[in-house]
Amino acid sequence: MIIRPDYWQSVYTGSTEVELTDQKRSYDVVVTTECHDLGHWNAIRVPDAVFAEVASACVAFVDGVRRIDMHGIIDGNPPYYGVFGSVAAGCMQMSGAHAHDTMNALRGEVVKHYFVTNAPDPDMKTVNLVSDPSCPFDVQYEIHPSTSHDPADFGQELNNLMQELEHRVAQDQVDRPDVQAVITDGPIPYEHQLAAGTGKLAGIIKNVQEAYLQHDQFATVLHLKQAERTPLFEIRYPDSSGSSKMSFFLRLREVTAFGSAMANLVRVELPVMGLTEAVHLADLASAIAVHYSSNLWGDTRAPQNLYPVGALETALKNRLGDQRFLRSVIMRTLAAGDATPRPASPFQA
Repeated sequence: MIIRPDYWQSVYTGSTEVELTDQKRSYDVVVTTECHDLGHWNAIRVPDAVFAEVASACVAFVDGVRRIDMHGIIDGNPPYYGVFGSVAAGCMQMSGAHAHDTMNALRGEVVKHYFVTNAPDPDMKTVNLVSDPSCPFDVQYEIHPSTSHDPADFGQELNNLMQELEHRVAQDQVDRPDVQAVITDGPIPYEHQLAAGTGKLAGIIKNVQEAYLQHDQFATVLHLKQAERTPLFEIRYPDSSGSSKMSFFLRLREVTAFGSAMANLVRVELPVMGLTEAVHLADLASAIAVHYSSNLWGDTRAPQNLYPVGALETALKNRLGDQRFLRSVIMRTLAAGDATPRPASPFQA
């Protein structure tokens, strides 16, 4: 298998057509999970005692990053395509209200490099980059056959590989008896079975784009004040058994003048568990999110992008390596391995 560079670089889309799709799974929402009387389905203030608990709790914030380093083409009839991609995951472990050193707080970081391709039955397992005296470590891209033949899905394939690393890191943190809560940046996957029933795991969705609730209940969302959440509700996906999850909306900061009623909102997801356990975790996750919420002067995604998550993203991106350097070494590696003569053009004299 001879891989050649696709000179339409990843800052664009590569030399393949990209189709935009909008496929959403059907679901049902049960709004009476915590509050059985819809006439009293009102905002819930996070208790002060839970904020005191957060001040001394050990919390693990889990996130991942991914990047397309370069596109590749495997010549043939038909040709096949691929992307060189890097993914990483890890966690920031925060204990108490004191200042933390980023490098000491970073735990369990994992970095992987993949060549995702739609080529059937690739005849090699890795692409080992040529040695470079300026690079203190060896890099290899694992060949990963894509589950989709469409090159437009390669980015999603990388995202799935990143999520696998995130799940591994999250499970390691859940299994630690000294960790009181594990907060993932983003939704809990639909088929997620990780840590169900432990009362530790919560996922924070910082970009609220779907209401889930009907008019009367969503009116409660719009009128939330700082450190207030909605009652728990359950999201059920009938097309897949065991994929239900609990959720609620939370306001991190007060809405300022000229701000939208959707400002400073997050949605939080929990695995399905007993109600008493879920209510405590909902309050604990809410207090953690409010406590670690960021300020606009330091983060354009504030306050939803929590401080530990922002620091984790920066650290993980550094772990991926310099993209321009990796692209140059990938190009040299592909050139060194390309000894196949090109067929003569029929238009040459």
